[in-house]
Amino acid sequence: MEDTNRREELKDFFLGIKNCLECELSGTRTKLVFGSGNAFAEVMFVGEAPGKNEDLQGLPFVGRAGKILDDLLGSIEMDRKQVFIANVLKCRPPGNRDPKLEEINTCKSYLFKQIDIINPKLICTLGRYSTQLLLETTEGISGLRGKTFNIGGRTILPINHPAAALYAPSRMEILEKDFQRIKEIMDSGSRSGNNSKVAPKIEPSDFEEAKGKIEEEQLGLF
Repeated sequence: MEDTNRREELKDFFLGIKNCLECELSGTRTKLVFGSGNAFAEVMFVGEAPGKNEDLQGLPFVGRAGKILDDLLGSIEMDRKQVFIANVLKCRPPGNRDPKLEEINTCKSYLFKQIDIINPKLICTLGRYSTQLLLETTEGISGLRGKTFNIGGRTILPINHPAAALYAPSRMEILEKDFQRIKEIMDSGSRSGNNSKVAPKIEPSDFEEAKGKIEEEQLGLF
């Protein structure tokens, strides 16, 4: 696709899935959390699932973990307008429980489509679930953190989830090192491998016709 079409394609994709009813989480969510950031981002962050604040606002990482993420981005002279942030699941699991395998399998095509549209140079997986999904592994985050992987021609960098610092402040130093690693990779100006996709292109089916003004605040594209 042409670069100039990325933002419009993301908008259309959002409109097509914002009323998703594919799993039981649709019955308990307040808002679907599509993701937010820059449609032309070179760096994409992928977390696990929305939490309470994200569910209420329809935006990712808006709670305390989001403040930590903002500070970490600032430490490498970046901000949310330069990156794209999404989750494996687009709806909050009740009580912030762990995602179920069937929920991940149902929702993962949405994430793959976002990656396909945005075409980032670097994907940072935040924590276990996004790391295991994108690396197609069962290995824990502790053994993968800070290493780079070439998957389908993309650079994947597993790092700790910012929420880890809320429960173990000593993890902040590790997170700071993770973000310095991001800066090093981006400063190198290189993309691992070729320009192939992280997964086969998944075409969204039965998009509803876009009606009225796009929900710009929820979509959060710049």
